[in-house]
Amino acid sequence: MALADSTRGLPNGGGGGGGSGSSSSSAEPPLFPDIVELNVGGQVYVTRRCTVVSVPDSLLWRMFTQQQPQELARDSKGRFFLDRDGFLFRYILDYLRDLQLVLPDYFPERSRLQREAEYFELPELVRRLGAPQQPGPGPPPSRHWEFSG
Repeated sequence: MALADSTRGLPNGGGGGGGSGSSSSSAEPPLFPDIVELNVGGQVYVTRRCTVVSVPDSLLWRMFTQQQPQELARDSKGRFFLDRDGFLFRYILDYLRDLQLVLPDYFPERSRLQREAEYFELPELVRRLGAPQQPGPGPPPSRHWEFSG
């Protein structure tokens, strides 16, 4: 379970780099937990805080570094709530993990994902999504069924 990983001190668990709060007293507890639970449009995501704040000056970076936890909207279970497209957020989160854009071969939601990247203030992702697409296999072939009888 992901929560157990942080207690064992596994890599990427918030130790090491000091994070964005390194200028404050080390005796202060962190404002946000290392593992954050997000409810994005009804889809629940559990990730590390360091992933959410991986792009400086983005909306998520500001939310989780410049604001207090009590200032952010929460759902009835206490998860941080974002009223955005929960399905498309998986691609935003994937991008935040390693700053790579990986989409399925046939992805008709590209312009909607670009709009989400603009909302989250991820300019490099916006640029990549706006770049001309490389030719791919195209949409799956449509099948027409003929019935004789």
